[in-house]
Amino acid sequence: MTDTQTQEAASDLGPVTLEVLRNAFTATAAEMDVTVWRTSRSTIVREMLDYSTAVFDRDGYNIAQSARIPAHLNSMSACLLTVVRDFMPLDQWEEGDVVITNDPYCGGQHIPDILAYRPVYAEGQRVAIIGTLCHHLDMGGMAAGSYAATATEIFQEGLRIPPLKLVRRGTMNDDVLAMMLQNVRRPDMLLGDLQAQLASLAVGHGTMQRLASRFGATTIIEACRRLLEGSERAMRAMIGRIPDGTYSFEDFLDGDGILPDPIRIHASIEVRGEEMIVDLSGSGKQATGPINATLASAGSAVYYAVMAVADSDIPANAGCYRPISLIAPSGLVVNAAQPAPVANRIAVGHRLATT
Repeated sequence: MTDTQTQEAASDLGPVTLEVLRNAFTATAAEMDVTVWRTSRSTIVREMLDYSTAVFDRDGYNIAQSARIPAHLNSMSACLLTVVRDFMPLDQWEEGDVVITNDPYCGGQHIPDILAYRPVYAEGQRVAIIGTLCHHLDMGGMAAGSYAATATEIFQEGLRIPPLKLVRRGTMNDDVLAMMLQNVRRPDMLLGDLQAQLASLAVGHGTMQRLASRFGATTIIEACRRLLEGSERAMRAMIGRIPDGTYSFEDFLDGDGILPDPIRIHASIEVRGEEMIVDLSGSGKQATGPINATLASAGSAVYYAVMAVADSDIPANAGCYRPISLIAPSGLVVNAAQPAPVANRIAVGHRLATT
């Protein structure tokens, strides 16, 4: 978008229109949410509701989300940003593409969670990206459900899918799909829930294109920018009301399921004006057993905790996270390095959130 287009969009985008679009983006994520629920196959999605949907700006930052699982929603943008930074730049994405991954070391959390993203184009430019995440019933590995309690490396936990195009310009990559179905215990369930994700993306794509047709592509892009900035201001104001200083706490997990040694979870939080630095360097080294968390998982827990204690209503999007810096060296239980197993990363996530 040129400077002239940006100025024109800014002049047309008043507070009422911005609020209309904010709610429209959220409604889009909610529409996608209902689509997954109504079309999925497995009990883990239909009954446990272990899935999430979200809308991102044109660069991959979360701007709206459904009322689903915070651990998913706070990390979906982190995964998308990792994919476009390290594996597949956005200039390689095209209309009709669907990019998927489930690899914890490519921005994901654990192998059962498949993330799927689809770009939205209008007036010749990318205006947004939409995404879904579903916990699939089984992704292979040494135990049914891909939850191997005795796993000591991620290769035992199931099929890792690097960031790739499952759908390219509207055409399904049947070879990739066949490879996935060949490596799981319930291919019917995997296919059904994957189709639900694709249906959800189709619904979100259509809604976002209609919004762009009504309001204009440049207005959609400018609205996303303003929404992120608004949440950032609100978060900075909230942090600014906390007295400056350093706050710390620690807790322990009983063990990793293989070794009996307790595992330390430590957080030191420095509040400096309107910024917050969360240092997890005091946490224990990555575990032998499958309770380790990737940085996406740890960051999600941190962001959730900060949002949960906010003393004002802050629209949840990636702008909220800008004033928060996270320090977590690689090789810790809160930022595991390959090939550490991560299937039960939620044990660390829950304990980190309360810490």
